[in-house]
Amino acid sequence: MPQHHSIIKEDFKINKDNNLVGTSKGTSKLAQLRQKSGSPKTKVNIERAIEGYASSIDSQKMMEEIARNSALVNLVIDNSPSMEGTSESIAEEINGFATRQGAKIYNTKISLTLFNTEVCQILNKMDAKQFVPVSPWWYDGGTNIYDALISAITPVFPTDANHRLHLIVTDGENGGSNHTQQEVRNLTASRAGEYIFLLYHDKYDRKDSAKDYAVELGIDPNNAVNFKPYGDGIKIIFQTIEALLDGLRTTGAVPKDWAKAIAAHNANPLGVKARDVKLLN
Repeated sequence: MPQHHSIIKEDFKINKDNNLVGTSKGTSKLAQLRQKSGSPKTKVNIERAIEGYASSIDSQKMMEEIARNSALVNLVIDNSPSMEGTSESIAEEINGFATRQGAKIYNTKISLTLFNTEVCQILNKMDAKQFVPVSPWWYDGGTNIYDALISAITPVFPTDANHRLHLIVTDGENGGSNHTQQEVRNLTASRAGEYIFLLYHDKYDRKDSAKDYAVELGIDPNNAVNFKPYGDGIKIIFQTIEALLDGLRTTGAVPKDWAKAIAAHNANPLGVKARDVKLLN
């Protein structure tokens, strides 16, 4: 009888179903065979194996979740002379926001339109994962916000992303737009399933001026809030955008208190600080 048969005979027996089983408790047949034959054990990276298995069975589900949580953030920023002094902080926060979004598994596109008398698109649905940082800008001209909204919102389509947010930051009312107020109201009213937010810096601190201005633009007054650009005001705005996205991606709805931090800072701009945020969240 060949030697390898004698090894098996010493350490294994035939059970009632004519299967070979080990006689040593707690030791697998494969381990015993390797031990007797001198075959080396193969180390298994359990974490990688589990990840590979999960990837193979959940890849379709994961792709569907990524698509479901895709987002487009459309920034419409006033750069008329009265907004001077904010471009450095706004550009810095856009760059940080894009970097953090680019590190997420979800897809986030970013558009940026600046407006004064002229309307200029700086970013057009740029994927945050391929984001190129923006630089501070110059200020000039008036406040043609009607033209800016028509130009910035019209090119956004449902196919661009599942969650679509438009954020308007301004401190002035319409100046000399070619488009009319009614055209803007018709456009904003047609954007079912999208979120349009107005952040309004009122130097006169009139109560509810942001909500009043939102009504003029056809925006839900609940989506409007007064802000101040001093201190951490701009940083808090962009942290709020991230909270809005997180709310949409986890619950499918914008948190009711979405403007809480901005309103608190507006009431006390030197006392309310932004939270600490790591570069990659």
